[in-house]
This record gives sequence, C-alpha cells and structure tokens, in this order.
Amino acid sequence: MKLVRSIFFIFLLHFTESRTPRRNEYGIASILDSYQCTAEKNLTDLATIFFAQFVQEATYMEVSKMVKDVLTAMEKPTGEEQSAGCFENHLPAFLEEMCHEKEILEKYGLSDCCSQSEEGRHNCFLAHKKPTPTSMQLFQFPEPVMSCEAYEEDRETFMNKNIYEIARRHPFLYAPTILLLAARYDKIIPSCCKVENAVECFQTKGASITEELRENSLLNQHACAVMKNFGLQTFQAITITKLSQKFTKVNFTEIHKLVLDVAHVHEHCCRGDVVDCLQDGEKVISYICSQQDTLSNKITECCKLTPLERGHCVINAENDEKPEGLSPNLNRFLGDKDFNQFSSGEKNIFLASYVHEYSRRHPQLAVSIILRVAEGYQELLEKCFQTENPLECQDKGEEELQKYIQESQALAKQSCGLFQKLGEYYLQNVFLIAYTKKAPQLTSSELVAITRKMAATAATCCRLSEDELLACGEGAADIIIGHLCIRHETAPVNPGVGQCCTSSYANRRPCFSNLVVDETYVPPAFSDDKFIFHKDLCQTEGLALHTMIQEFLINLVKQKPQITEEQLGAVTADFAGMLEKCCQGQEQEVCLAEEGQQLISKTRAALGV
Repeated sequence: MKLVRSIFFIFLLHFTESRTPRRNEYGIASILDSYQCTAEKNLTDLATIFFAQFVQEATYMEVSKMVKDVLTAMEKPTGEEQSAGCFENHLPAFLEEMCHEKEILEKYGLSDCCSQSEEGRHNCFLAHKKPTPTSMQLFQFPEPVMSCEAYEEDRETFMNKNIYEIARRHPFLYAPTILLLAARYDKIIPSCCKVENAVECFQTKGASITEELRENSLLNQHACAVMKNFGLQTFQAITITKLSQKFTKVNFTEIHKLVLDVAHVHEHCCRGDVVDCLQDGEKVISYICSQQDTLSNKITECCKLTPLERGHCVINAENDEKPEGLSPNLNRFLGDKDFNQFSSGEKNIFLASYVHEYSRRHPQLAVSIILRVAEGYQELLEKCFQTENPLECQDKGEEELQKYIQESQALAKQSCGLFQKLGEYYLQNVFLIAYTKKAPQLTSSELVAITRKMAATAATCCRLSEDELLACGEGAADIIIGHLCIRHETAPVNPGVGQCCTSSYANRRPCFSNLVVDETYVPPAFSDDKFIFHKDLCQTEGLALHTMIQEFLINLVKQKPQITEEQLGAVTADFAGMLEKCCQGQEQEVCLAEEGQQLISKTRAALGV
C-alpha cells in the first residue's frame, strides 16, 4: 500500500547511554526522555514474565532460579544514578542469563540461539515463541481452597506463580496487562476466601479476568504481527488513525508526537522488552493525563486510577466528540499545489495530516477503511496532477473515494441481513462453506473456530446502531483474518491466502472477501471413512450436534470445492431427511448405515466424485 510505504517516515531513536533526548527526523522531542526506576517488587514479576514467555516449557523453579540470578547480577544504582536511569541494560542481562543456563536451554531446544550475536540471539528467542503450547492446558486460576491456603501462607509467591502461569501460556501478552490482570485477581482473593461459597465467588469474579486475558492476548499478538509483517510505518499509520479518532480536538503536531512514542512502546512490548514496555507505557499515559484538559474530557476518571489501570482505561475510553466548526469533508484539501512536485518528506507529512483530518471527522469508521480511503486519495492526487485541470479532477475523484466506505457498508448490510434471516448458527454455515472453498487446507476444527467467531461478530455488531456497525464489523474481521494470517505464517495455507496476508494491511479484508475457490487445491481421493454416520448423531444435542453437521459440510466441500449452491442444498436436504427418518426409529445405527450409504452414493453421482 502506497500510503503506508510512504506515510510518516519516522526513525525511532533508541535510548543512548548518555540519555540524550530522543528526536525524530522532524526535530520533535520524545515524551519518553525521563526514565524512572521500576520498584523492586515489579522487577521480580517482570523478570518472571520475561523468562516464562521466552522459555515457555520451563518449570516455575527453573524460571525462579533465572530471576534470582539475573537480579543478583544486576547492580541496583542509588542516588543520582537512579534518577539518571536504572536497569538500563536489563535486556542484555536477561538474554545473557538465559544463555548462562545451558542445561535449561538444551532441555527445551533453545541452545542454538546463544551462538548468535545479541540482536540475532534476541530474534532467535522471539522466533521460538509459540501460542499456548500443546503440552499446556489453557490457563485457569487455581482451585479456591488451595488458592486461599497458598495465598494466606505466602501471598507474594502465590501471585508470582500465577504471573508465571499466565505468561508462559500467553507469550505475546504485554507485561503491563499481565500485571494488571494479576492485580485484579489479587483483589478478589481475600473477599472470596471469606464467603461461604468460595467456588461460586471465584467463578463469578474470575470469569471477566479470564475473558480479558484471552481477548488481550489475541489483540497483542495481532498488533505485533502487523508490526512485524507490515513494518513500523504501517503501525504508525494505524496509530495516527486511532489517536486522531480518540482525541478529535487535538492538532496534528501533538498527534504526530504521540504516534512516535506510542509506536515506540509497542515496539518494546512486541520484542518482549518487559521493563521498557511497562515504564515507557506508563510514561506515555502519564503525559496524556497531564494534558487531559486539551486532549479529551473522556479520560478524566481514567487518570484518577493507579498507573497500571490508567493505561487500560484510556485505551478503552470513548472517542471525544468532534469539535464544533469542523468542516464535514476535505474537498480540495491540497488546494492547487502540485503533489507530484513535493519532496518525499513533504508527501509524508501531507498524507499523515490527511489521515489525521479524515480520522477526526470519521471516528465511526474502522481503521482499515480510513487507510483504504487514504491510499485511494494518494493515487487520486498522483493521477490528477498529470491532467490539465487537477482541481476539477480532484473534485470528481474525492466523490469516488466513498466507494471504500460503500463497499464495507454493503458487506455489513449483506451479513446482517443473513443474520436476521438465518440466525447465528446457519449464518456460520454460510461462512463455513465459503471459507472451506477459500482455504480447504485448513483443518475442520480451524474452519469451525474461525467461522464461529465470524458469526459471533455478526450477532454482536448487527445489533448496534448504523454509526457503530462498520467499526465493529471491520475491526473484528481484521482480528479474525489477522490470526488466520498468523496461522498461514506458521504453516502456509495456499497462494491466495498468502497474497491477501502479505500484500496490503488496509486491503486485507477486501482481499479475503474477493477470494472464491482455491484453484490450486487438489481434492483427496474419496474416502468412505469421512462419511460414516452413527447413532450419536441422534443422541447428541446443541453445540456438539452442530459441530458434527458442520464437519459433514466441510468434508463435502473439501471433496468438491466447486459444489454449487443448488447441489449443496440438495445434499443437506437429503441429510436432514436421513436424520429425521433414522432418529425416530428403534434401530438407529442400522438405519444410519443403510441410509447413509445411499446418501453418499447419490451425492457422489450428483457431484461426479
């Protein structure tokens, strides 16, 4: 995408040992120049997070040993040294400690990383991070009775163990979020341990924490994948859009400065740099709160919270209202200046300011839609200034930019229409058939999981107002597709999916919408084993039954991706008739075997497989 190749060409300068104030190429000073120590208690937890996320299979005792050794090795400065910046070299020290533990790294297959230079070593360890390893169950808070006893006996160790368990299962979750959710859990334990029904108390109060844990882990992994695969400039384009929508009254210069530092924080967090992720993030939020009178009146209550809670609250705060007197559109935003005569730097600044102005006028639009509009605008300018009348060309072209919004609106209308007509389960089946054709290489469980999220998105977003619908639907689709792309990166799916995942962040969702059938896919030889029906089809209800039926649909489409809607309708009608006939009889197993064989023979003949 041209916009994100050129927009906001900012080089992020890292802290130097002399703590020289960082500035970008435009001479704007960073708000991260002061550096404060993290309390020792936090540093212990942060080191636990670091080692648990990088050596996920390590036991708590092994992680604790690395934490103890690295904190002993790091001399804690005092007095003037503290104010200048302590724990400045924590990341090299953490990496060195891992490599010092040769037996642990050999045990978990990580020893090869230590033969590389510092940067290569870090990248190698990052590459070994995996979403929840198959050897681990999803995180659950400990059983209440055991929790209460362990908490009372040694609260600090108990909480640190929980931080370890969360971190190793969620290697991409940002350290401040882990600390925040752990702190919330810390608050509910004393009260739940005092009530008669402690189990119910923990389940009720812990459910929201567990859900936030899951959601934030997905969001953080998605953000880091975007930065890794599309580059820092794309991430800055996304950030300028979000900040301009949230702080609609703020001028471009201030947004420019915030974008630099917010992107810098995410860069630390994505690289597992836990201390700077926490400290720099708190610094940005402290600055935002110090400027709340000019930034937004929606964050007042957020800024009264603790440092950990403030960041989460500000991020999720409502967008500010659009300022009075703001023109409704950006017609002739450039005027009669010749865009093609601008230098590269001038184009970058102009396009960034366009994204800022467009975003603050359209806080209801999804980020990806705005970036598609901005890309279209750049292409429009490049074309118009090659014509005899560039202003007239711009006037006509700016109306055409609405097509990006209209395409998204049409898709939302179609999806919500189907949801209203079919309901969530049958809408999922529509998505299931479509995505089995697009990506038949995915497993049945993967296809069911992806399309279930899509249907759940429709169920949530289609109940919202028209103003909220687009941002909800496009935003959720971006996350779902983003995780499909992470899956593709791990194990390539097919060329069509690969093209959509890598060519353009802004156009990723439309690219997937336009995929129809993977022409490179060769169906496997027909196997009767995949179409054997048992009496459990008659005895199963709810989600389990739905999943069985969906697996039948998936296997059918994988056998014939070019299956027509009419053919599919005929097969599913025959399948439903078989269930109705056999499930009402006494000999269900015999009936399903006989009727199932007839169904498959008829289907194979109709489909020619």
